[in-house]
Amino acid sequence: MTNETDSFVQEVDESLRQDRMLTLVKRYGPMLLGAFALMLAAMAGWQYWRASEARAAAAQGQAYAAAQQLAGAGTLDAAKAEFARLSQTGPSVYRTMAKLEHAAILELDGDLEGAVREFDEAAAAARDPILRETAQLRAAYIVADIQDFAALQTRLLPLTQSGSRLSFLARELLGVEAWEAGDLVVARRELQGLTLALDAPETVRQRAQLALSVIGPAPETPAEGANPAPAPSEGESK
Repeated sequence: MTNETDSFVQEVDESLRQDRMLTLVKRYGPMLLGAFALMLAAMAGWQYWRASEARAAAAQGQAYAAAQQLAGAGTLDAAKAEFARLSQTGPSVYRTMAKLEHAAILELDGDLEGAVREFDEAAAAARDPILRETAQLRAAYIVADIQDFAALQTRLLPLTQSGSRLSFLARELLGVEAWEAGDLVVARRELQGLTLALDAPETVRQRAQLALSVIGPAPETPAEGANPAPAPSEGESK
């Protein structure tokens, strides 16, 4: 009897375990299947997104190259229209590059205010720091011709302090324009700093040295307590 009882109990336990397992499967199975389906859908969506991005980038690159060929051939109106279109569609890096090209054509057409606005928009949209600073510097070169020195100085300040390779060109522009504006203190400061910057491009250092040789050294100030040189007498001045 004991063996039969034990066997019956085991069968009941096994049946209960099966029932519990079926209950768990019925309760949580659909949730697990749903989560698994979502995971598969997410993976498929990610793969599709990557493929779509790659196709979009390839198409944008071809269109960008075609617009560059138009510009190179002198067909500026068509190139300008194409770059304007490309600046509104496709991957962000191509949109920014298209804005830079569009701004450059506006500059060639003589629309300097429009070019500055477009360069500013490209700088604001750029995620890459090199593209951003390139747009800022291109705008600054135009501003040097159409606005006053104070406006240029404000624009160049972030670039001169960035520490990037383009900062040397920004400091050179600031120094030369300060010289032209008559602010020789700023001009000497920036140009002298460039001559001492060992990591600056050699051509920039050479141009800075040449400019300084033309500007000349800063006038010496009398030492504190020293008497100024006497003015020449009337006879000596003759």
